[in-house]
Amino acid sequence: MIGVSSDAAVEAYRAWGAYGATKAALDQLSAVLAVEEPGLRVWWVDPGGMRTEMLAAAEPHEDLSGMPAPEEIAPLFLRLLDRRPASGRYTAAGLREER
Repeated sequence: MIGVSSDAAVEAYRAWGAYGATKAALDQLSAVLAVEEPGLRVWWVDPGGMRTEMLAAAEPHEDLSGMPAPEEIAPLFLRLLDRRPASGRYTAAGLREER
């Protein structure tokens, strides 16, 4: 199982309370599932900032041109399926460094 987390799960951002709470809940549910079902691989991944419509709407004055698009991050998620590391929370930045 791969869940899409966020740094909002562990950092407090003004006006992102509901979003952060749902991501924190996903992290906790994933962690519990990993413990309860040790035969499963459960990964929850923080993709980092991405050039999305959601972020553009939330930060209308930010220049997002230097951020990766989701399709640039997706291959990092697929790397988990190839390598099958231990269950846990991962970041796209950490997966990128593991090349």
